[in-house]
Amino acid sequence: FVHSAVTRAEIARQTGISKATINEAVRRLERSGLLVAGGSEEGRPGRAGTFYELASDAGFIIAAELGAAGLQIAATDLFGQSIASLNFPPPDNVRGVEAGLRRGVKEAMARGARLGHPLRAVSVSIANPVDPASGQVVPLPDTPYPEGVIAPAQVLAGLFSAPLMVDNDVNLAAIAERVLGAGRSVDNFVYVYIGAGLGMGIVLNGSLVRGARGLAGEIGYLPVGPSSEAAQGRHRLARVAAAGSFASNDKARVRPRQVFQLAEAVFARAERGDTEALELLEREGRAVGEAVAAVCATIDPQLVILGGPVGGHPALLPLVQVTVNELAPVPIPVQHGLVGEN
Repeated sequence: FVHSAVTRAEIARQTGISKATINEAVRRLERSGLLVAGGSEEGRPGRAGTFYELASDAGFIIAAELGAAGLQIAATDLFGQSIASLNFPPPDNVRGVEAGLRRGVKEAMARGARLGHPLRAVSVSIANPVDPASGQVVPLPDTPYPEGVIAPAQVLAGLFSAPLMVDNDVNLAAIAERVLGAGRSVDNFVYVYIGAGLGMGIVLNGSLVRGARGLAGEIGYLPVGPSSEAAQGRHRLARVAAAGSFASNDKARVRPRQVFQLAEAVFARAERGDTEALELLEREGRAVGEAVAAVCATIDPQLVILGGPVGGHPALLPLVQVTVNELAPVPIPVQHGLVGEN
């Protein structure tokens, strides 16, 4: 990300794109109000280059996160400065999710409009898989967020003409780690999210892998060993390794925030040497590590990144690392994500 003024020649050098193509692109961006000229190069022989920078009123973007813990809406300008930050409690049904999403985006749009900025793009992150071709949410059995099986494009229809992107939350977290976080220096890594659900974002050769139906990385459906009594049927690994595995058997009435609190309590007990908590933590690290080792044998990543309310806990990482080192074809480094929940 370049926030300072830059010449067309420098853009061409940094991107490897021809000067002619860059010149035409800069002209289009200037006409659209995204770029403004900001002075000329001095002290160099030859023709002086013109510096360009983002216009202060170039526009704003809106990001919406739909998850079991609630609905968050954020709007920022193109420099990342906050324009709006809205939070809504988790709705109990699909209609509540749809109403909250539309209401939140409208409010964020109104705040941006008051500044005189044009809306440039809207992104919706959802805790369910998304078909990459249609942008439709894919309903799956045992999803931790059944209320979120909605069609965001239909819900937001008529509100704006800016581009809309809808994608799975773990995929977007992997992109964030690729651009801003632990994956900046590697082209091949996996991002493992452990929270109310379990998922993996896969980056190969610098690009996110979504699969034919958007189901790449749904590692919650990996089977676990026959000795485990914690999971039967489909979605076995998620039953063993997601946050709900730390809770009581009656998970249906436990909200995500309560589940995370229960998981945190297990970590705290493990730190004090509680035998039962240590066994739970050992099982968690082993299950996640076995899944990661299987993925390492399949796609050969350079790095494994852990994130999420459970995955980001310091006590879990060394247990996962030990299992990966033991079972993967070669030892693969495991580290925590750097971007954070937001």
